[in-house]
Amino acid sequence: MGTTKKSYRLRTATIGAAVAALLAGGAGTAVAAPSAIPGHHPATAVTATTAKAKKESISVKASVKSIKAGHTVTLIGRTKDIPTGTKLTVQHLHNGKWTTLHASTKTKHGGNYSTKVKLSKKGTEKLRVAHGKTVSSVVTVTVH
Repeated sequence: MGTTKKSYRLRTATIGAAVAALLAGGAGTAVAAPSAIPGHHPATAVTATTAKAKKESISVKASVKSIKAGHTVTLIGRTKDIPTGTKLTVQHLHNGKWTTLHASTKTKHGGNYSTKVKLSKKGTEKLRVAHGKTVSSVVTVTVH
């Protein structure tokens, strides 16, 4: 009976080490070598794999293509693999750099969102919606 408890402890320690290595190192696969588990058949090797990274995406459409200065345009769209309640920001292209505007929203159930953006400067505005490094395509609105 003492041998069975010792074998069980060794097996448990080996599995724990494999799981810890996976969690700590972020390795794609951690495998407990069959030879490390005494008295076990090679088919009982422990294998764990990490889940595939989800690909976040954001779509966007503008309610109009042209507005008068000082009026608002509504941006609507849908997100994929972004949790409900996540903050999204609106950015515009200014002097060759994307800058954040004072317009934001949160994702709703199903990934939908909408937000209004007041545009005062005449000309062509290039807008996009962002969450971290994930950004939507660009929509262009003419302000006259």
